[in-house]
Amino acid sequence: MIIHQAQIETKDGRCRISAEIEIETPGKVFRKTKSARQTLWFDWPEAYFVPQTPKADPFALVCMPVAMRLGEPLRLRDEISQSLLINMMEAIEIYCDYFPKRHTSIAIEGQAEFRTRSDEERVGAFYSGGVDSLYNIAEMRRLNQVHGCSQVTDLWLIQGMDIALDQEELWQETKERIFKQLAPEDQFRYADVRTNARDLHDRYANWTKTGFSVILGAIAKCVAEEVPTALIGSYAKYKDIIPHASSPLVDPMWSCDQQLVRHFSCRVDRQEKINTIGAVTPHLLQGLRVCYENPGEAYNCGRCEKCMRTQAQLLVAGHLDKVPTFDAPLDAEALSKLSLPWKRGNQYTWDFWRDIAVALRQNGQSELATALNGAIRRNARKRVLKRALRFGG
Repeated sequence: MIIHQAQIETKDGRCRISAEIEIETPGKVFRKTKSARQTLWFDWPEAYFVPQTPKADPFALVCMPVAMRLGEPLRLRDEISQSLLINMMEAIEIYCDYFPKRHTSIAIEGQAEFRTRSDEERVGAFYSGGVDSLYNIAEMRRLNQVHGCSQVTDLWLIQGMDIALDQEELWQETKERIFKQLAPEDQFRYADVRTNARDLHDRYANWTKTGFSVILGAIAKCVAEEVPTALIGSYAKYKDIIPHASSPLVDPMWSCDQQLVRHFSCRVDRQEKINTIGAVTPHLLQGLRVCYENPGEAYNCGRCEKCMRTQAQLLVAGHLDKVPTFDAPLDAEALSKLSLPWKRGNQYTWDFWRDIAVALRQNGQSELATALNGAIRRNARKRVLKRALRFGG
């Protein structure tokens, strides 16, 4: 897979970096272009940052899982950070070990260079409006108050991942809501970033196995010379970590000479994250956004598994009344119809719900707890049946 020389363009107040990507395997094409070539791009407000020279780093990260799926070496036409090159070699082997049936170990061909890190104490975090992103802001603020650690200074909201490039109405509503909730004293620098990286992955890179983390790492690399620390939100505590696109083993591999990347933080679970947000930055809950199904471009549908799980955890923490963004309220009828994933890789979701059922009962929400326990039992029976049908026994 060839990553041709990158280009930088500023137009209509936006800065865009792009590179032509070329598949070398005969007969293989990108789904979007129906050809062996596709342009990969990222753009953000020109006022936020304009890089001096194009680099291979973000393009190499996005292309890595595609090349692994195709069994092609990555051939770079621009220089890459020497630390990132070495880290990517490690990440390739991690993903091959995680998902051996889907990926081949590949070589990276190209020249590396050492780059000097900025002295600025800027910390960037991906800001979707979700629990993980709000926790990163709240926890770094708490660590600043207790230990004097650097707070989050830069926020990156992305279009082209959970919000598709063609979901313009939802994109505009999300930008308005989650940036509006920021208090003037927060003094964040923020950028709305757009990319077609997910189009490039379509057909070749599984979103939850090797997809989304490399895109986050790539976006962080776009601004590495300005922001020397980047945080990628965690999804579970260490004891619950499974092979996944994003993990405490994988995400630090997106670090380069100029930027440290952290998987932040597996010290706490989702309930503890909500507790921290409510205690340190409760105003941020006013624009909370967790829904990834977005039926009818809903901000938070209130009825998908993740929306209901988050509402239940907010209720347990005593903060549900601070969140006006769910289209449907949590009630026993909705919980009784809850559908849970049945594959083994989603065990941590079941653990979340079992803990929630206990907490609801302890908090005096017996009607909700009873409905939830009934749903868990129903889904458990369904899970056994599906596995039996799949594996023939």
